[in-house]
Parts: sequence; C-alpha cells; structure tokens
Amino acid sequence: MKFKLTIALLIIPIAFVAQSYKPGKTGGLYSTGNENVDKGWFFGVGGTYMIPYLKESERFDFTDTLNQTFTQDYEAKPTGKLGLFLELGKFKMNDKRFINYIDYGLSYKWFRGGENFTSKTFFNNTQFPSQQATGSYSSHAASLNLNLGYRFDATDKRFFVNGLGLNADYFFIKSRSGGGIISGQPHEFVSDFVGEIHYFFGVGFKTGKRLIIMPMLETPIFSIYEFNHIKSTHDYFNTRARPLIFKVRFMFLKKGSKSCPAVYNPMGIDPQNQTK
Repeated sequence: MKFKLTIALLIIPIAFVAQSYKPGKTGGLYSTGNENVDKGWFFGVGGTYMIPYLKESERFDFTDTLNQTFTQDYEAKPTGKLGLFLELGKFKMNDKRFINYIDYGLSYKWFRGGENFTSKTFFNNTQFPSQQATGSYSSHAASLNLNLGYRFDATDKRFFVNGLGLNADYFFIKSRSGGGIISGQPHEFVSDFVGEIHYFFGVGFKTGKRLIIMPMLETPIFSIYEFNHIKSTHDYFNTRARPLIFKVRFMFLKKGSKSCPAVYNPMGIDPQNQTK
C-alpha cells in the first residue's frame, strides 16, 4: 500500500503539470508580457556512470581468556562503470522571468558498477593470507521524468538551462553477483522503485533549422522514496554510488515556434521587412 501511494504521489503531479502548463496571453506571475514560445518533442541518447562514493572500513577486535588477540579488518571500495541512457519526451520554453523551461518524458537507464572487497585476519598480531572478492551489479530502469528550470539566452544561437526535476524509476531487470560480507552487516541494495529530485544543466545550440541540440548533465540530489536520511546515492553491497547521466538531446521545434526559421514568399520578399 505504501509503495502504491508513493507512485501515485509522484506520477499525479507530473501528469497534472504537463497537461496544465499552457501559457496564456498574460503569462502568469512571472511573465514578461510576451508569449514567445518554443515547443516540440525530443529524443536523447547518452550514458550513465555510477560515481563511487566513500569506501567502507570496519575492524573487529577480540581477546580471549588466555589473552590471545583476534583482529578482523574489512575494506570495501565501490567501482563505477558506464551504462546506456535513452529518452523521449516533449518540451516547452517561453520568455517568463523565472520558470521558462519545462520538459517531461520517458527514459531508459542502465546503471552498472561493482565493489572491491578485502578481508584481513590477524591472530596475535600475525597476519593470515588476505581474502579478496569482487562484486558487480547491473540495473535496468524505466523512468518517468519532469524538469522545471530557467533558460538564459547567451546569444541568438546558444542558451543555457538549469533547474530541478523529479524522476520516478522502476528497476525491471537487476543482476548482482559476488561481493564480500562484513561480519554482522548484510548486503544492501537500492529498492525496486526509486523517487528522486535531481539537478540538471544543459547548453542548447540552435542549428538555424527546426532542430536544437543540447548536451546535458543530470544527477540526483534528494531521495524521496525510499526515504533514507535524504541520501541521493544508491546502495550496492556494502557501499554506495551516485548516478550521473550525460546525454545529447535532439529537440525538434513545432511549426510556429519563435525559433523556427523565417518563411519567405516565392518572390523572395521578407514579409516582416517589406516596404509599405
């Protein structure tokens, strides 16, 4: 029940904002008074990388009645690997003063990484041969995304955009293998469903046609579900890793958008500059 309620709380606002975001003539609180709109659909391709977080180290000491000492040292280091990212959705940009960029869509994420584990045993300060293990994981997720941000036009052909977004991810294929175990600490893994707030940044390049090319970066900054002390990293084995998404988005403008190329008549006369 808790899982279903969380999904509803994440998806309903996305659908509501996406459907209700319709700038009118007045444009609302932050409008400049001009409703110059760029809108259309996009697809994106890129990659993912699981940035290794802090290593985990533990030591257990025991002394028996004969004053013999036993020490166990554990060290786990996360490792990152590259994965695939794909996306499809719609976007809208206007000239509002604050929130002037929005996009929403679906994406596929493939997260990959692992962990190097070392265990050392000492008896009366004499070390036994160390034990090493390697863990690996692979997670495939389907994601629903909503982004709200601010766009700054650097030139007529280039703009910057950054903001916050919401992603709801469901891991439909998961693979975990190997890994070492710290005594008394079972392995932990990211849940099947993840709800996060993320930060995104992009640089858009207008091609002069109905195409905008925008390289982008994205990473989570706050965990909503599962709520785990607001950590925005994912648990794997004994350590954690931060997802990083890098992509190139191809944005196709709808006819009538302000950035569409000017259309001239067959006589070669620019309608906006013709002499009355």
